[in-house]
Amino acid sequence: MAETIEYEGGAYAGKLVDGVPHSQGTYTFASGAKYVGEWKDGKPRGQGTKTWADGDKYVGEYKDDKRHGQGTDSHSGGDKYVGE
Repeated sequence: MAETIEYEGGAYAGKLVDGVPHSQGTYTFASGAKYVGEWKDGKPRGQGTKTWADGDKYVGEYKDDKRHGQGTDSHSGGDKYVGE
């Protein structure tokens, strides 16, 4: 069952375990950025996609709320990086 929780900097919609994001969910930042993907213990962990308001995007692995491992970084101007 998906739940929504509001934070000062945005909102999370997805599964909660003990009141924190866990499993699959979406966090929409007040800035207009959005993270869609896997969560563990309240932090992005596993496969996810973060899209910034200007159109820049990262698709790949996360660990403890940081990019980790293989991923693709695409910029709205057309530049792209694929790797670790």
